[in-house]
Amino acid sequence: MHPSWAPESPFPAHCIPIEAFRPGRNFSTLSTHFFLAKKAMSLGSWDPKVESKDSHLLLRPALLHRLIDYDREDKLTQLEQLLSEEDKQRLAGLMQIEQDTWRAAAESLPEADLLHLLRFFAVAENLPGWEAGAKSPVIPLAKILRQRGARLNKPLLQWLREVNTNRYLPYGPL
Repeated sequence: MHPSWAPESPFPAHCIPIEAFRPGRNFSTLSTHFFLAKKAMSLGSWDPKVESKDSHLLLRPALLHRLIDYDREDKLTQLEQLLSEEDKQRLAGLMQIEQDTWRAAAESLPEADLLHLLRFFAVAENLPGWEAGAKSPVIPLAKILRQRGARLNKPLLQWLREVNTNRYLPYGPL
């Protein structure tokens, strides 16, 4: 441990304080960003026991329309405040539902509703415990749109990159 490191420090013992690095070294800034990113990402958790056992029950039309309304009413920026803690836990399971199940549930929705759901899940994936990677519901929703001949336009693709860091969006692993 570095001698200037105070035992009452708020940082974990395995972290080296920035003062320990000599000026001009690039890794001190990188270490700080890594530590802050790791700390920010560790907030919240998903408890699989809270999720419903039957994924088909989660994909009821009433729930899908509720999620659609968050985007339709332009409330995606307030999503974390609008969802209750119970909903955040319960609905995080939506991110792990198989893509075939998503396609079956969303196939009958109009194009506008598919786009609303796609935007909802792109933003929701930023909630703690909602990370989905290649299992993101955005992927089957985008595939349904593509099968219908509706291509995602450039502004929407750029928006997806701005609001989400999931490298698999919108069309999944290549």
